[in-house]
Amino acid sequence: MATGFVIGLFGDIISQITAGIQFSELDIKRLLVFSSWGGFGFTPIAYKWYNIIEATIPATIAMRGVWKMAMDQILFPPVITAFTFFMLTMIEGVLSGFSLTLNKGLQQTAVVQQSLSQLVDKAVAKVKHDLVPTLITNYKVWPAVQILNFSIVPVKLQVLFVNCVAVWWNFVLSMTQHS
Repeated sequence: MATGFVIGLFGDIISQITAGIQFSELDIKRLLVFSSWGGFGFTPIAYKWYNIIEATIPATIAMRGVWKMAMDQILFPPVITAFTFFMLTMIEGVLSGFSLTLNKGLQQTAVVQQSLSQLVDKAVAKVKHDLVPTLITNYKVWPAVQILNFSIVPVKLQVLFVNCVAVWWNFVLSMTQHS
């Protein structure tokens, strides 16, 4: 979980700096939300998922890494990406009444809190708008990464391997989430 937290942190820092935000003005609340999702949301789910893949694809099957990649890329990205956008939008909406930056500290914002129904509508709209373009980007990179991962990386290290590659992916997700 700690690795997922740190990878999310780096991905969002890169995203904010790429968007032109000065280091002293980094949105700490955004960093904490995004990295917490990486550590406490994505990483535990990914560990469970990789164990399911390991148990499902027979060890004796030819080209096992390819079969594991196919199972992973058909099922996991649409679900986890939609869930990620939905949850981040909900959490950010709940926390929208304040900001936290390095240079200004904790401040109350003028943002009016939205109802749960409004937040759900906003999260669903986010998923509808961003899921397909994000999946297209996913499929340009992750199948090759996952063939390597499932073919040579031991199961207990697969999430760690993916998290290392995911610095870039978290940058992409953060840019998409906050665009």
